[in-house]
Amino acid sequence: MQIDINTILLGLVGCPLQHSLSPLMHNLTLEKMGINSIYLPLEIPEEKLPDLPSAIRTLNFRGLNVTIPYKEKIIPFLDGLSTEASACGAVNVIKNDNGRLQGYNTDGRGFVEALREERIDPGGRALFIGAGGAARSVAFALTRAGVSRLDFLDLDLARARLLADLITSRSSSSASASLMNTLEFQRLSQTASIIINCSPVGMFPNSDKSPVNKENLLGSRAVLCDLIYNPLQSRFLSWGQALGLKTMNGLGMFVQQGALTLEILLGQKPPLDYMKEVVQNQLEKRIHPA
Repeated sequence: MQIDINTILLGLVGCPLQHSLSPLMHNLTLEKMGINSIYLPLEIPEEKLPDLPSAIRTLNFRGLNVTIPYKEKIIPFLDGLSTEASACGAVNVIKNDNGRLQGYNTDGRGFVEALREERIDPGGRALFIGAGGAARSVAFALTRAGVSRLDFLDLDLARARLLADLITSRSSSSASASLMNTLEFQRLSQTASIIINCSPVGMFPNSDKSPVNKENLLGSRAVLCDLIYNPLQSRFLSWGQALGLKTMNGLGMFVQQGALTLEILLGQKPPLDYMKEVVQNQLEKRIHPA
């Protein structure tokens, strides 16, 4: 890898970041594409977030990905938003355009592309576990893909209500909000066509966790989706498979949104198959170390 004064600086900001394979995926992809660029993990505490825009401009970063917990909190510090980012109120890509910081969101499009890749029809009724930044972007993308109703469950009922209100005010889909608990999940899961875990519950290193118990899934005929890609097989998805349900992990969405990120920041289409291979190989090494 060549690093000099012409190296394009990219990165990921969030906290914590030890679980993320974005740096590995992007750095190997950039090298394969022959681009003089480096992608750095930038774990910063929330009180330092107001300093980030100045750092981006001063160090001349071309752009950054944004992850948990800053997808919504970063917005007041940006100069503008794309249509998608504005609609869903969450940002996962910042582009530095000669000092002007523009926010984008590739999560929703990435999720819908992953569904299409797996030949999953997103229509019907969607049940969301979690109503944070990732849920916002996926929800708005699903409304454009034809989902008629979206139900949001969150431990923070006010956050779920805010997202449901946004959906009903900015789309033709209907939406509801409920407190995340066993009773509400079981009630809503019986009529859902797709259930999406948008919470970090079950993410590495807490891979033994699940947002719901196996018994809570009894009677459901929904497709189970987890935005988590590390591990590839979350406890949530394992239980769904044991009950005969179709499942989709977060790898496809992770790769698709990453590819869209590079298109926005560098203006080039990266090799999707190679990106997926890099992440999958790394995750399988953790399961079956040499």
